[in-house]
Amino acid sequence: MAWRPAPVARALSGAAALAVAMGIGRFAYTALLPGLQRGLAIDDAAGGALASANLAGYLLGAIWARRAAGGRSRAALLRAGLAASVLASGAVVGASSLAAWGLLRVAAGVASGLVFVLVSAAVLDELPPGSDGLAGLLYAGVGGGIALSGAVAAATRAVGWRVPWAILAALAALLALPGLAMSPSRAARPAPAPAPAPAAPGGQVSISRLSVAYFLEGLGYIVSGTFAVAAVQRTPGLEPLAPWVWVAAGLAAVPSAIAWGAIARRIGAVECLAAALALQAAGMALPAFSAGAWSALAGALLFGGTFMGITTVTIALGRRLSPRAPGRAIGTLTVVFGVGQAIGPALAGLLARETGSPRPAVLCASAAVALGALLLWRGRSATAARPALFPAGRPDPSDP
Repeated sequence: MAWRPAPVARALSGAAALAVAMGIGRFAYTALLPGLQRGLAIDDAAGGALASANLAGYLLGAIWARRAAGGRSRAALLRAGLAASVLASGAVVGASSLAAWGLLRVAAGVASGLVFVLVSAAVLDELPPGSDGLAGLLYAGVGGGIALSGAVAAATRAVGWRVPWAILAALAALLALPGLAMSPSRAARPAPAPAPAPAAPGGQVSISRLSVAYFLEGLGYIVSGTFAVAAVQRTPGLEPLAPWVWVAAGLAAVPSAIAWGAIARRIGAVECLAAALALQAAGMALPAFSAGAWSALAGALLFGGTFMGITTVTIALGRRLSPRAPGRAIGTLTVVFGVGQAIGPALAGLLARETGSPRPAVLCASAAVALGALLLWRGRSATAARPALFPAGRPDPSDP
């Protein structure tokens, strides 16, 4: 199916908005944490606490957006979220206390939750059937924003921690312009009945087992998503490579949602998730067993290439496992994942402070993700033919 200009423009506007709210507003902190720790004398425990504050705010924002998604205020709320994300990124330049940083990270988290959910609805609800590529283009914005934040961090290593935040805030303001002109989808309209979809291959798991695995993913992946750059920065000889690790993770994340959706349709969602979790766990642990540049970059590629795909496939599988109450299933998965990622950085920061390095915390997080993979693999069971994972031909909105 050919891409028409209007849907492509809408997907690109959404991708730019996700680059602002997620890639910069949420994940730039990872690339810039080493400089922030040097400039403000913030230890690992405080760094983890700030990350947890941001992620708690994200959970609140996502819940708020889901409640408002069908209301008349959703367009104004989307614009407010984008504006707040830009302002929060810029305001940290003048923040010199831990309390001020905490408030701004919560605000940035709320903004990212609002923007992610509302932009997903604004774009995906308007795409024509069979628009897998356009949905992938939308979510590529997250990885693009991550790569951009890493590149800015690499280019400003010698000029203090305030300069990169100021640059990223200016770039976020430019990227937010297309999103500010976007409105969430119009009132729901009757959708044409999809053609019968082929049965999905693979095994099946219970929604409770999926929820536990997704909680472990939230708990584990965000530890690397917070301390990955800091860990490389403290490896002798790899200091200049540290921000480029985050660039690699972002570039790997660009195609990941659409790629893992395709894999799930081919081998089965449960098998796909178990494989993705295992690869992510391996990527998280790899730098702890080798101090070479290759292990840092390989770990970043495995991490970036899986976390968006895991979320996309998990949400879609949750809908399929609870056909009578898909909203409740998505809500449960969103909450357990949000709780996991909100507490993960704080616990990891405390462990890193006690051990003097973030590597033990990252290894523990890797073990949590690997346990999630094992739970899914051991809990799968063969079932009769059932609907395909993405019967409409495109991924469902996700909540990373």
